[in-house]
Amino acid sequence: ALSPSRHKAVVSTQSTGITPGLLAVLHKQIRSHETVQVEDLKTKWEQLSLPNDRLQEILRLGNFVADVKWLNFLSLACTSLEGNLTDAVTLLCKILTKDPEGGPARIAYDLFKQLYTYLAEVDGNITQEHIESVLAYLD
Repeated sequence: ALSPSRHKAVVSTQSTGITPGLLAVLHKQIRSHETVQVEDLKTKWEQLSLPNDRLQEILRLGNFVADVKWLNFLSLACTSLEGNLTDAVTLLCKILTKDPEGGPARIAYDLFKQLYTYLAEVDGNITQEHIESVLAYLD
């Protein structure tokens, strides 16, 4: 059973049709796969009543055609909910962490480095020097 706070997070919002809770549900369904077929992802997306236009936008942004690298897709989906890279990565960590809810939302540093670098490169406005300085700070 879902706790009241988690239940609220799972209910889709009218404005975007996508919530952090729904992304977490999708991740639980797919997380055991490094890659997922676009058609399988589309089916699971539709089962959660998520809007097709948002799916197409994320697929286009990530240049996903047939095979989708799941964590890259999830990362881009987080950016579609948050206004900046820092908030998107924070949300991503909350979804990926194995820590209890309300805890520090830790993930492995190598995974963080991989996903942060991917998002920063997709963003296109973040210099390689900035990416390297952020990662050096965290090392």
